[in-house]
Amino acid sequence: MVDELVINVTGEPSVAAAWSSLVKPTDIVGIKVCTNGAPLFSTRPEVVNAIAAGLEEAGVPSQNIIVWDREERLLKEAGFRSAAGRYRVFWSEGNYDPKAVLTSAVAGKLIWGDMLFVGKKIPTFKEELATKSPDDKRMMSDNLSSESYISKVLTRQVTKVINVPVLSDNAFCGLSGALYNMTVQNVDNWRRLLTEPDPAIPEMYADPQISAKVVLHVMDGLVGLYAGAPIGNTNYAVQFGTLYASKDPVALDAIALKQIDQWRTQSKLDRASKDAKYVETAFAYQLGNSNLAKIDLRDLR
Repeated sequence: MVDELVINVTGEPSVAAAWSSLVKPTDIVGIKVCTNGAPLFSTRPEVVNAIAAGLEEAGVPSQNIIVWDREERLLKEAGFRSAAGRYRVFWSEGNYDPKAVLTSAVAGKLIWGDMLFVGKKIPTFKEELATKSPDDKRMMSDNLSSESYISKVLTRQVTKVINVPVLSDNAFCGLSGALYNMTVQNVDNWRRLLTEPDPAIPEMYADPQISAKVVLHVMDGLVGLYAGAPIGNTNYAVQFGTLYASKDPVALDAIALKQIDQWRTQSKLDRASKDAKYVETAFAYQLGNSNLAKIDLRDLR
């Protein structure tokens, strides 16, 4: 399925030629997966293995292929391990780039795992509800930031990126798609960005530090999830058996959002597009096309 996709997206006659049109043997190719819902609702290792095999056909050595996401623990739960021999596995937590910063007016409370979190004695959630003393407020404000730092894997290690998101809704911003996987999943202090999903995600993707290296998006829809994400709920899962690929992340997200809305409507749930307004904003930012009437969707079955 992956081979057929990349051949059709690139218009090349073979798998090797298709991947060679996107990367060079000298590139360090990063495969950005999504493991939020590990182990059930994550990018499938089989999809990544097929991508890695295609890259090898194009002359990219296995040591030049990196699979990464935010957390080491979730990567392992999803089945990604360097010992597989086809790629190396990296993670972003503890590896954010102090020179690669994104600034937004929305401030967020830094927690463990964020680069600038210094381990101060911050009240727990229950303590915050039980007390409103000036000291508590001071300690909370000491750990607020309007900055997010980008993963070193993206800024310093890889030269080209294959983005492999999942076909999934998101309780916070409507859709865990291609744009989400390259932005929210690649920065620290990310929770603040989901409180205002429109237009934070398009603004982040528009930054060349995020998007400049991406050459292809392959969405894993083997199992679709239309509610309960990012963690996932089997009651809202569909054995969809589908992969999508595009060089346009906005078009890919628009197609995914249409499918998720159909499933949610059938289950009498609100449409995910009500919360995923950032997809239309990304179109307004000229990051891609969200007009379904102008998207060439080819069924390769």
